Amino acid sequence: MDLLKKCALAYSNLLIYEYHFVIGRKGITKEFYLSFEKSDFHHLLGLHKLKDITQVQRGMRDKIFDQIIKDMISIELIKKSSYYEKMEERIIPLIGLEKMLDDNHIIFRYNEKIHKFSLIKADYLLEGEANLMKSYLFLGRRKDNEKEQMCRTFFKVGDKDYTQGQPCYTLLKKEKKNLLTGEVIIQYDRLASKKE
Repeated sequence: MDLLKKCALAYSNLLIYEYHFVIGRKGITKEFYLSFEKSDFHHLLGLHKLKDITQVQRGMRDKIFDQIIKDMISIELIKKSSYYEKMEERIIPLIGLEKMLDDNHIIFRYNEKIHKFSLIKADYLLEGEANLMKSYLFLGRRKDNEKEQMCRTFFKVGDKDYTQGQPCYTLLKKEKKNLLTGEVIIQYDRLASKKE
């Protein structure tokens, strides 16, 4: 199977889910939901970096996602880009994004002012393992909803430590909800053990 399609199919599994996080730090509790849309995949994979491939720059981002699934845009096409190396290292880890989210317990409140070298705008930073690669996932607010987050950007951990200076939160509870069936899987619940 085409590697780009494999990545898109792995991401498509997340489209029917929503994660609910409850986190705490210094006696203050925060909660947020993480949702997924087809159009988020474009930036998450780094397709916006391929400025010389018109097929991934023009049109609606959700349609580009569908074209990848339908084999209309392939890994061979994007490899032709002179910017390919800027996004190449995201492909393999992104295949493991769902497992990273299911396993993840390390959450930072992200303050972009601390890292002046970066242009990343995000509210939260998750650090974990995606497809056996230590990776960062940055979350940002979706539209005007303070409690709904989306995946902003994602990449393998490199030389720069994005967690340095960022406040680390304790994960108190994490749920994964299937939006089609309504089934809720409690992945972690520190709050339940405190009640007992």
